[in-house]
Amino acid sequence: MTQITKKDIDKPIGGLFFMIINTAIWAFIAEYYLENKDYRLVGVLLGFIITAFLYFYFTFTKAQKTLADTVEEKTAEEKSKEKWFLIIFGLEGLGILVAKNVLMNINHNELFISFFALAVGLHFFPLAKIFNRTFDYYMGTWTCFFAILGIYLITQKVIPVNLANVVVSLGCAIATISYGVRMINEGRKLLLIKAN
Repeated sequence: MTQITKKDIDKPIGGLFFMIINTAIWAFIAEYYLENKDYRLVGVLLGFIITAFLYFYFTFTKAQKTLADTVEEKTAEEKSKEKWFLIIFGLEGLGILVAKNVLMNINHNELFISFFALAVGLHFFPLAKIFNRTFDYYMGTWTCFFAILGIYLITQKVIPVNLANVVVSLGCAIATISYGVRMINEGRKLLLIKAN
């Protein structure tokens, strides 16, 4: 029988925490640009999903307290991966700030949400390589697609800027929801192993 430890369930807990925050961000962006034309239905729907994520987050953290502690030190590889994660996260934030500054200075602030999504999408690719996660390639491709779609819709004036930003933010929310569901499934599998 496999012994599940606190460290094992750290990944689903951490991943779910990030997806709760990111889904909330995209929900707020979508609702802001919808200007209540949807009577807050998108916000309510995403709110239900975030609430479900919170339920599993607290379920996993509660279960984690009952698991055995691990006494092993982090390996050099784990420390290296953590370091690269922080570097990529920092570069993503820097990229977003630079994009905001450049777009403001060239009077194209209407493209910011799309460039924000592009920075988010691009950060998945090095993470996929570092953590050897194929799923991150899918998330990166999906998010970049919506970012580029937003740029196209706005620059070609296909639809109003606000609606294009809603399309981008909902596309990104689908990505974070997918990732959250993946983390829930991983956490549940671990707890099933513990139960058996």
